[in-house]
Amino acid sequence: MSESPRVYLLFGIPGSERRATLCDLIENGLEKKTPALYFKPAGEPEDPYDSEISALENLQTVEWELHGNKVQHPRIEAPAEAVFFLVPGSADPADAAEAIKSWADTNACQIARCLTLIHCDFLQANPAALSWFEACIHFSDFVLLARRENTAPKWIKEFQSQFNKAHTPCRLELIKKGRPPNPREILEPEARRLSLFFDELIPIEEDEFEDALPEDRKPDKYIERLESGRRACPIPDIRKWLNPQLTKPQ
Repeated sequence: MSESPRVYLLFGIPGSERRATLCDLIENGLEKKTPALYFKPAGEPEDPYDSEISALENLQTVEWELHGNKVQHPRIEAPAEAVFFLVPGSADPADAAEAIKSWADTNACQIARCLTLIHCDFLQANPAALSWFEACIHFSDFVLLARRENTAPKWIKEFQSQFNKAHTPCRLELIKKGRPPNPREILEPEARRLSLFFDELIPIEEDEFEDALPEDRKPDKYIERLESGRRACPIPDIRKWLNPQLTKPQ
């Protein structure tokens, strides 16, 4: 196992209990004296858990911005063994994944795990937004179902079933009482994601008689760009569905 700093990504719209989950992961998933960095997206509304996160020992908070597919942030002096990127809640998941992977490569870090927080009430009310969440899930090892106050149990069951039937490798779990299950297990750097974009792979031996590229040589469907520079598989802009009443800070 590499001893380079581990990077964790948290996808999800505002109000989906991302910060509550992050606080619990840092407090109960890391060893107490593990130095950590928290990349907080600039420009997002303050959240009740911001003060709790700031009070955690051995944690430095850094505000960051996503510009296109680049990470921008002030100079960092403190060392870290764990790095947590809270992806801006209105960002394109592919832009964020590409930017953070580039940052991790430049800073000799490894992408450990990616998480998606599903705002169930929001998605039940806005089913057309599913393709944005599917892109997040594509990059994720764990999918945590949160904000289910007004979500029908049948909807939850059907949501889980569609990914289980598709043999999606990521784990789907419920957020209960504002807490994720087993934070230490969630932070274990074992890849369970569909995407191979973050992984360093030994190429499969090429077959001179095979026209199709093997899976480890194909570009990621969400990252791939056409000659025009546009994404081959564009992700819809989640902002057209965001509703302040459904995404109030949490």
